[in-house]
Amino acid sequence: MKKGLYLAASLLLGAILASILLRDTGYVALRFAGYLVEMSAITFAGVVVAAYAAIRLLIRAFNARKLWKAQQRERRWERARRSMAQGTFELAEGDWEAAENTLTRYARDAEMPAAHFLIAARAADLQGAEQRRDDWLNKAMEFAPTQRAPALIMQAEAHLKHKRFVAAQTALEQLEASGEMNARGLMLLARVYRQTGNWQRLQALEPKLRKTRGIPAAIADETVEQIHLDRLKAAEKSADFTALNSVWKDLPRSITQRTEVIATYARACMACGRSEAAEKELRDAIERHWDESLVLLYGELESEDALSTLERAERWLPDHREDAALLLTCARLSARAELYGKARSYLETSVAIKPRIEGYQLLADFMEQTGEPDRALQAMQEALALAVGRKARLPKIRSRRWLERRQHDRRRG
Repeated sequence: MKKGLYLAASLLLGAILASILLRDTGYVALRFAGYLVEMSAITFAGVVVAAYAAIRLLIRAFNARKLWKAQQRERRWERARRSMAQGTFELAEGDWEAAENTLTRYARDAEMPAAHFLIAARAADLQGAEQRRDDWLNKAMEFAPTQRAPALIMQAEAHLKHKRFVAAQTALEQLEASGEMNARGLMLLARVYRQTGNWQRLQALEPKLRKTRGIPAAIADETVEQIHLDRLKAAEKSADFTALNSVWKDLPRSITQRTEVIATYARACMACGRSEAAEKELRDAIERHWDESLVLLYGELESEDALSTLERAERWLPDHREDAALLLTCARLSARAELYGKARSYLETSVAIKPRIEGYQLLADFMEQTGEPDRALQAMQEALALAVGRKARLPKIRSRRWLERRQHDRRRG
């Protein structure tokens, strides 16, 4: 539509100009270097158009080689773009070998060859071809020496998948040295330090975890908490209370208020034979904030004065009469204080309020030790039913028919 309007306007304008020029063709005189050149306006216009066309032709002839090279480059880029799209589809479809070949065939002709090599490395890794994966990653870094982060992160992830922590740490430290460290790299480095037990470096990494954009505060808090949990567990394994106490004193107050950290510290104290320290921390935490897991752990204390520990636990009963966890804890502490009647009462009440496998197991053990094997067997059956989620029932055995079949089988034999 627009082209038609332009053509009509051009014809109209041409007709107007032609009518004017037919009445008067005009006159143009040019004096140059002592010469006078005279011509009509129509001839002058034709000369100007011809000169313009000649100049354009000369410019195109002069730039022909450059234009040809640009066209060839554009064709190669388009071919590489198509190979990227095709390779990405093949990777998503699970045809990893084809994806690797497609992505690398025209990678060198692409605007960003490193992107092709990175995806090809992923395809090779999915095939388990570690050598080819590393070759493609090296190619990616070769073509993008100022953007090494994607290749180094992918390399570190591959090493971590195979639990090669030293190699992963080397790759991530190269990334950190290059100044390209990002959120993903920091999280991987924290994971490596944690797996290798390098607590000092992990703690030194904490400020970066909190400041780096892209790492949520919750993840940073979880990582920091895990650092301290692992340190406490390491002290527990060594059974060194001095080292354990040193770690506990180094912890920030916000960390020492967390349930999992308190439970880990209490278990470590018990492993070091310091139940009194565990009892104090557990009691303070329970009175500060009631938590079932800490209440159950309180029942595992093996203090020398079991009666005093039981009395402290029983002080919580008026406010938590129907708490099955507290009743189970009181049962354990009663048994440790040799108050067996009270222990049985607490156990039976606990499983009646909230059946749990642990409660039935303790009840079965108690009944067996007190000479009630039938009641112990019943408790174990209840525990098994609770574990599988239902009671398995056989069809009723008719004793007379079963005896007759058994006698018949004996006669045949």
